[in-house]
Amino acid sequence: MFRYFKRQYVLVLAALGVSIISSIVGPVSALLEKNMIDAIVQGNREEFQSVLWHAVLVVLAAGIIYYTSALMESRFKNRFMMDMRNDVLEGIMGKGTADFQERDTAEYISMINNDVDTISSNFSNPVWSLVSVGITTVLSMTVMVVYSPPLAGIAVLCSLFSFLVPKIITKYIKKSLVEKTICEAALSVQLKEALNGHDVISAFGVWPGIRARFREANKNLADSLYRFTAWLSALQNSSLIIGKAVRAVTFLIAGGMAVRGQISVGTVLLFQSLYGFFSGGIMTFSQCVPLLAGCKPVIDRLMAAIDGGDVKCYNDTIKGIEPPAFSHEIRVSDLYFRYKETQPVLTGLRLTIQKGEKLALTGASGCGKSTLVRLLSGNYSGYQGEICYDGVELRQLDIEKLRKMIAVIHQKTFIFNDTIRYNICLGERFTEAEFRNALRMSGVDRFLPCIAEGVDGVCGEDGANLSGGQKQRIALARALIRGIDFMILDEGVSAIDVETANQIEQELLDMKNLTLLSITHRIKDGLLERYDRVLYMSEGKIAERQG
Repeated sequence: MFRYFKRQYVLVLAALGVSIISSIVGPVSALLEKNMIDAIVQGNREEFQSVLWHAVLVVLAAGIIYYTSALMESRFKNRFMMDMRNDVLEGIMGKGTADFQERDTAEYISMINNDVDTISSNFSNPVWSLVSVGITTVLSMTVMVVYSPPLAGIAVLCSLFSFLVPKIITKYIKKSLVEKTICEAALSVQLKEALNGHDVISAFGVWPGIRARFREANKNLADSLYRFTAWLSALQNSSLIIGKAVRAVTFLIAGGMAVRGQISVGTVLLFQSLYGFFSGGIMTFSQCVPLLAGCKPVIDRLMAAIDGGDVKCYNDTIKGIEPPAFSHEIRVSDLYFRYKETQPVLTGLRLTIQKGEKLALTGASGCGKSTLVRLLSGNYSGYQGEICYDGVELRQLDIEKLRKMIAVIHQKTFIFNDTIRYNICLGERFTEAEFRNALRMSGVDRFLPCIAEGVDGVCGEDGANLSGGQKQRIALARALIRGIDFMILDEGVSAIDVETANQIEQELLDMKNLTLLSITHRIKDGLLERYDRVLYMSEGKIAERQG
C-alpha cells in the first residue's frame, strides 16, 4: 500500500517539510502565550508589547503554512485515489477470461469506486493525520519535559487511558467496515441488473419484485453504514471524553503547583495548551490505529486484484514470447479441457484449419463449440494437447500479438456509447483509406445515410441507436480495418434477421484471403455448399466431417 506514497515521494517530502514547520507553530504559540501571561501578571508592558508583535507574526505565518499544508494534503489524497483506481482497473482488465468472469461487473465497479474511496478515507487520511500530528506531539512533550518533568510524566501516564476503549472498539470497526464494502457491492449489483434489465422488467411486469430486492440491498447498506458510523462515533467520543478528563486532572495538579509558587501562571496555561496538542496527538493515534486495522481486509482485497492474488482456479494467462504466424495451418491435436474436475468439455478433439479455408462447425448447445473458440483465441492455457499456429504451440506465442491476428464475432456485440468511427477504430489510428475500405467491406456504408451524423453519429449505450444488423456490421468493420485474416463467427449473426445474417455470411465467404470458422447450431439454407468443410461436434470432439 505504501507504494502510493513512494510514487508521490516528491510531494510527500514537500508536505512533510511543511508539516514540520506547521508542527512548530503550535508549541511556539503556546510559549508566546506563556510569556504574554507572565508579562501581564508582572506588569511588564515592554515585554508584553514585544511578545504581542511576535504573536501577530506567528499568526500570519501560521495562516500561510496551514493553507499550504491543506493544499498539499488534498493534492496527495487525490493522487492517491487516482493511482489506486488506475491500478485496480489495470489489475482487473489484466485477468484471464475465466478469472474475470468469476465476479459480476458491478462488483468490480464497486471495488474501483467504493472500496478505493473507503481506503482513502480510512487509510490515507489516518496515515496523513499521524504524520502531521506526530511531530507536534513530540515537540509538545519535549517542551513540557523542559518546563516541568513531573507534570510531563503525569500527562503521559494519564494519556495512556486514551488507548483502553479504542482497543476494545477496534474489532467492531473492522467487522462493520468489511460489512459496509460487501453491502456496497451488493447494492451495485442490484442497481446494475435493474437498469440493464429494464426491458424484461417492463415486459413481464415484475417491477415490484425487483424494487423489493433493490430496497432490501439499499436498506442493508444503510444499516451497515449506520453501524460503522456508530462505532466510529463511539471511538471518537470515548477518546474525547477521556482526553478532557485527563486534561482537567492535569490542570488541577498544575493549578495546585502554581498556588504553592512552584510554577508561574503562564506555565499553567502553557501546559494546558501543550497538553492540548499532546493529547490531541494521542487521541488521533488512538483513533487512527483502529481505522487502519479495520481497513486491512479491504486493502487485501484491492491489492489482490491489483497484483493478481485473487486468481482462483484457472491457469489462463499465456506468457509466451514467440511472434505468432498463420501462413499455413492451425493444427489442434488431442485437445482436452475442463472448467471443473468433474466436468470435461473437450475430450481428445482434433482439427486442422488451412489458411484461407472456410469451415462451419455445428453441434448441439453445450458440446464445446464456444470453449474451442476461447482456446483458439488464447483465453485459456490450462488445456492438455496442442494448439499449433504454423507449427508453434499456442502457449509459446505472444498472446497480445496473437489476438491481433484473430477476430471473434460473438452473438452479442458490445458497442461503446460513442460514435460509429470510435466503435470501429476503438481509439487507434488508421488512414482514411483504411477506414473507408472497412466501411465498404463490412457494409457499414450502406446504413450510414440513415444516421444523422454519419460515422460521427453516436451509437447510444450498448448501441441503443442501432439495429442488430448494424451492430454486427460494425463488429466486422472492427476486424477488417485491422487486416484480420482469421475470423471466427461464434453464433455471430444469429441474433439478427435471417436475410441480413445470410447477406453478411455470404460477404465473408466471398473474401478469398479470409480464413473463416463459423460456429453455429445449424447451417442456413443456401450456404452449405459455400463452405469448404462442415464439421459436426459432439461430446467434446469432432464427430463428423463433410466436404
